[in-house]
Amino acid sequence: MYTVLIAENEPWVLKGIVEMVKSAGEEFQVAGECSNGKEAWSMIQEVWPMLLITDIMMPELDGLSLIKRIAEHRIPLVSVIISGYDNFQYAQKAMSYGVSEYLLKPVEFETLTEALSRSKEKLESLKDLNDYIVKFQSLLDNNQGLALDTLMHKQSQLIQSVLRLNTLNKNARIGLLNIMETKLRSLLSDIGAASGDIPKNISNDDGAILKYYMALLEKWYLEYPVMGKASLPEAIAQSCRHIEANYKSNLTLTEMANLTNFSISHFSALFKKHTGSSLVGYINRLRIDEAKKLLRTTSYAISEIAEIVGYTSSPYFTRVFKAHTGVAPLEYRRRTGS
Repeated sequence: MYTVLIAENEPWVLKGIVEMVKSAGEEFQVAGECSNGKEAWSMIQEVWPMLLITDIMMPELDGLSLIKRIAEHRIPLVSVIISGYDNFQYAQKAMSYGVSEYLLKPVEFETLTEALSRSKEKLESLKDLNDYIVKFQSLLDNNQGLALDTLMHKQSQLIQSVLRLNTLNKNARIGLLNIMETKLRSLLSDIGAASGDIPKNISNDDGAILKYYMALLEKWYLEYPVMGKASLPEAIAQSCRHIEANYKSNLTLTEMANLTNFSISHFSALFKKHTGSSLVGYINRLRIDEAKKLLRTTSYAISEIAEIVGYTSSPYFTRVFKAHTGVAPLEYRRRTGS
């Protein structure tokens, strides 16, 4: 399965691309959609898609700047730009940032499916790297409520497996470690937790590198539950009430930021600080809690439950459910005797 994030500021174009991707085959699953580059950048670091389809001209952060940022952070994903400009310089700049396809609007279904098909080989080559990051994110969020020692042990195993990539793919190792460090430093900064007492690692020794990342992780896990219990300011409390009433709909960061009159970055930081979760994580938790209830109390098919709680794709629902509970939906139903 290849997870896809779509960024497009024209609602009708966004809806059309989403529908085309869904119709392109079950292997492509829409993991998120957003209306500007800044929101896309934030969502990339939450859902870690394998494929990005982005408009070149968007508010907040344009498509080229978004692609450039992705390249600078060595995030392993395939990118496709959609543009209303048949401009050689735009295309040339996009290709220099590693863009796989440069498609012109209006995009026809056949054109997009051919571009997706051509991307498969590259997507396959990134699959293992994406799995590392998705697992890292899942453990950071601690969706399963694991004890601290268990979390630290699992993260230690994950980082050690990344370190072993040195003999197989040194660039992959460097990229993954950079992503993990940037993510941890950013998370700690967002919730106001100082990490200056953990000096940046400059050693090439694997033991020292592991110790450095474990120190950052321990800091996060110790601070995270404390921040999650912080008293909610009214703006965030209002947001939570809105989410709880509408979590089955496609809520976006832009929409929630507008609701509170905050910028996207300010809202994201405040929401994480006072709820202990990202917006995507918060919505997923509500959806999975409702799905668990339906699995226990009804005989609905998995595909029906996925749709009821707000997921357009059964495979993607299963992936999120397993990340939160440790088991697939059918196994959960069997264990609970439903």
